Amino acid sequence: KKEKKYCSYCSHKLVYKIPPNDHFKRLVCDNCDSIHYQNPNMVVGTLPIWDNKILLCKRAIAPQEGYWTLPCGFLENNETVEEGALRETKEECNASVTLIKPFTLYSIPKVNQVYLVF
Repeated sequence: KKEKKYCSYCSHKLVYKIPPNDHFKRLVCDNCDSIHYQNPNMVVGTLPIWDNKILLCKRAIAPQEGYWTLPCGFLENNETVEEGALRETKEECNASVTLIKPFTLYSIPKVNQVYLVF
């Protein structure tokens, strides 16, 4: 994900610093004092099982192009985690699945992502 460099309010350059009454470094505009929060991305998907076999997808793009993965992708705005998991499974491997329950939740701070797999 490309990092913001300029303030979307006044176009001045952003700097990393700890804002008043905060304890995390954030992107802040020194000109208008706007704080530009960056939060983890939510990734949703499924662990589809058919005939006691797990359906995997082979990645066609970077990162990890050519590697096997579960059908997962970024949650869209105005979408529930369930809707997103169903959509991503359909998009990634053209499979229609029935969600039973959440299977696992992964937090990967290194890449600022949270995975919820059904």
